Amino acid sequence: MRSGSIESPSTVIADFDGSEAVRAGEEFIDELPDHEFRIPGQLVADATVREVDHRFGADERMVVTAVLLLLKEG
Repeated sequence: MRSGSIESPSTVIADFDGSEAVRAGEEFIDELPDHEFRIPGQLVADATVREVDHRFGADERMVVTAVLLLLKEG
């Protein structure tokens, strides 16, 4: 069993520009809770989407704000 100390949550902001990128952003949102992250020296204990700003139209864009709860390995 691994042990670790809790660190403060980390915020990740991903910007998806264009309709194809927005589709990828939608997949990102769907897969985030079950994604296995590889961050050297860290374990990702939880990953959640905090906010989504989706703009439609000719310049479709989606900005996703996610929060990662990290544990320091060791």
